[in-house]
Amino acid sequence: MKYGPNDKKMKHQKKPYPKNKNQRFRPRIDRLEAVVRDLKEKLRHSAALNRAVFEHAPVGISVRLGSGKLLSVNRAWKKIWKLSNRQIRDNERISRRWTLKQRYPYLKDATPKVRRIFERGGELFLPELKVGVPRPGIPKWISQYYYAIQDKRGRVGHIVTMTQDITAQKAAALALRESEEKFRTIIHNVNIGVYRTTGDIEGRFLQINPAFTKMFGYDSVKQLMNKSVQNLYQNIRDRRGFIKELMKKGLVRNKELRLRKKDGTPIWVSVYAKAQADENGKVKWIDGVIQDITERKHIEERLRAISLVDDLTGLYNRRGFLALAEHQLKVASRAKKGVLLLFIDLDNLKEVNDEFGHPVGDRALLQTTDILKRTFRESDIIARIGGDEFVVLTLETTGASAQTFCGRLQRSLDLFNKYARLPFALALSIGWAHYHPARPITIRKMLALADRMMYRHKLSKKNRTP
Repeated sequence: MKYGPNDKKMKHQKKPYPKNKNQRFRPRIDRLEAVVRDLKEKLRHSAALNRAVFEHAPVGISVRLGSGKLLSVNRAWKKIWKLSNRQIRDNERISRRWTLKQRYPYLKDATPKVRRIFERGGELFLPELKVGVPRPGIPKWISQYYYAIQDKRGRVGHIVTMTQDITAQKAAALALRESEEKFRTIIHNVNIGVYRTTGDIEGRFLQINPAFTKMFGYDSVKQLMNKSVQNLYQNIRDRRGFIKELMKKGLVRNKELRLRKKDGTPIWVSVYAKAQADENGKVKWIDGVIQDITERKHIEERLRAISLVDDLTGLYNRRGFLALAEHQLKVASRAKKGVLLLFIDLDNLKEVNDEFGHPVGDRALLQTTDILKRTFRESDIIARIGGDEFVVLTLETTGASAQTFCGRLQRSLDLFNKYARLPFALALSIGWAHYHPARPITIRKMLALADRMMYRHKLSKKNRTP
């Protein structure tokens, strides 16, 4: 293709340069300035974020130069050491020429390790340090983490220290250890059997106290620990039934079982057991308390043999109650435990008999018997000692006062009256007396005291009646 004179001239013609050099590089300068502005904004945002994290961190943070000079601390650090900004400046001025050991006396044996961090870099965690605040105050516990920031040449430029106040945790841990030690002491010295076993039918002992070992006639805890739990049962079906009931309810109270000692001698026991489960509901172990009631069972058998039981209610009569109560007071005296006697009178029984007949009156006595059995424990002694008079003898336990038992009985009575639909409401007058091992009294004296209190209760109700 041939070009004309004008075409050839246009082909070799160059674009004119901007007359001003600034105009020539302006687009590139604008782009660079935009990048710089963006970087500055990101740097400012990052610095603000770091400052917020630094100031509001829940642990105390301090930053020092490798020489030891303090650069900055956060609020948590000031709170831990209970120092104001002025006190911090004064302390730094005073300790400017101090050695590491003088500056941080609480480090003690850890001082060489911390010195290596300042000199060579690295990191170090000290989980527990007992210190005193830099001004008069109580000692406290802290944990510290040291981290050295090094430059390209490996020289330590800054030391970041994170401090956490663990005084509360240490106090809680100490309280827990003391509580556990106290619990172990009680369990070791208590005169009733305490145990922990696996939850399977065969059962394996995990923990037992000396009283449990002695109860079953073994020479040492270790000797019994090697036995399976089911070996203590006279009948394996009793073991299966006990585990089945415990797995179903999670808790078994006052369960009476016939077991056997090392030499095969039968022993009657009353068991309180609770299944301890994990977060998935699987039983980890069974905790229990066991008491030898063999002597009581023998007494009960003898009482039945000589007919010391009330014919109508099936409860002990006066003679049966006095025989059992005397024995219970002796047991309480040996165990240094208190005993509570409740004297309960069924109000207006004569009027019920006169108006509705003796069969209805007998039914009222049987209904009162049922209410008492549901309210009190199987291990408590319940008796009918007169026509309309009942008594309950129970060992006192922590947190269970006479008022507690009376309140529980009144709630059971109110619930019965609500749904019984009788032509009359059952009402009870109650009195009580305490037995203290340090100030022993006879069971007859207790009956007299409780009877007088019951009579005052009955009289006060009559006086309130319009």
